[in-house]
Amino acid sequence: MYKTAGVGWRFDGCHAGTVSAAVNELAGFVAFAFVGTVSPGPNNAVLWASGLSFGFRRTLPHVLDTALGMGTLVVSVAAGLGALIEAVPAAEVVLKVVGSVYLLYLAYRVATSGSMTPTRVSGPLTLWQAIGFQWANPKAWIFVIATVATFLPPELGRVVGVVLVTATLMVIVVGTSSIWAAGGAALGRLIQDERRRRALNLTLAVLLVASVVLIWG
Repeated sequence: MYKTAGVGWRFDGCHAGTVSAAVNELAGFVAFAFVGTVSPGPNNAVLWASGLSFGFRRTLPHVLDTALGMGTLVVSVAAGLGALIEAVPAAEVVLKVVGSVYLLYLAYRVATSGSMTPTRVSGPLTLWQAIGFQWANPKAWIFVIATVATFLPPELGRVVGVVLVTATLMVIVVGTSSIWAAGGAALGRLIQDERRRRALNLTLAVLLVASVVLIWG
């Protein structure tokens, strides 16, 4: 426990090796989370398409909401929801079905977002759509379950560990999501031709459909 010593603090029973282990685990998690969230996938395809069609500024709330959605997923999995899904095969099937339907819906939305016609232009994902996407995204579930199972630091206690991992992941997701959104926005500034924009969005939509095939592969 912590004990006061004058005006400072000293650690009673906290060994340097324990702190070092926690730091090493955190560093490993940062690398794992960065690679896992910056790699191509449904989230980043939608962020790219949103940046391309609506610009980075309008897509920024979507970036922040994606991080928030991942954070709520980590907390829920750490609370036991992940173990339930792994233990009940039917729950995994339901997750795949719901996720596949939602990914196909987003593929349609991405494919039809390239038109410059005002009556056909939609906006970026809303708060609840972005959060709901994380819950319907099987890739996000696999990533978060692996995160909770591997990187929660037992040295810090369950609650502190969950808070630390959740906060760290949300910061990383903001960074990696911003990369994709900014990349789409930069490409959007270069490509003003409506036909080419539509072709790019159709390509991203095909990638989303392909990710549905991989879910069931």
